[in-house]
Amino acid sequence: DHLVKWCLDIVGEEEMDARFKAMPDYPGLRHFKKGISMVKQWTGTEHKEMQQVFLGLLAGAIPSQVLVVTQAILDFSYYAQLRVHTAESLDGLESALAVFHSNKDILQELEVREHFNIPKLHQHSHYVQSILLFGTTDGFNTELPERLHIDFAKEAYRASNKRDYEEQMALWLQRQEAVFLRGSYLDWL
Repeated sequence: DHLVKWCLDIVGEEEMDARFKAMPDYPGLRHFKKGISMVKQWTGTEHKEMQQVFLGLLAGAIPSQVLVVTQAILDFSYYAQLRVHTAESLDGLESALAVFHSNKDILQELEVREHFNIPKLHQHSHYVQSILLFGTTDGFNTELPERLHIDFAKEAYRASNKRDYEEQMALWLQRQEAVFLRGSYLDWL
């Protein structure tokens, strides 16, 4: 995630982790007890949980204009994730992107970024048009594939003897499918 990396570069990994570790437990919020600097790949759920507290943890650690950039990116993300859009929500999406673009130069001044020729950022400029043409973006996330990865890859690997596991995993998946189909057939009878 670009935003997390930029903020880590400004604040420093040690300070960022200390802020996450110092966060008190609160119902409904995830506590990142080890910080976030060691996270190499986020799941969609983890990223959403981190976003809930990220802006608050940065307060006082980064320049106020970087906070504005951070809030704009988070606002854009939240608007983009809505399951239903209205004219107001699409305006909010465009407004968040405009705030980001009008304040992003601070990241170059702080030497966090040399340029903003990032395909993902360019893609953001097309979100409103895409939503108007194709509907909401709630189907474009990694939650289902992550769940399927757990079901079909991790459980299949655990069922193997850990040697030449690819063939064992394929056979395990084939057997699981056969059991499912047999159960469906018996239910149909």
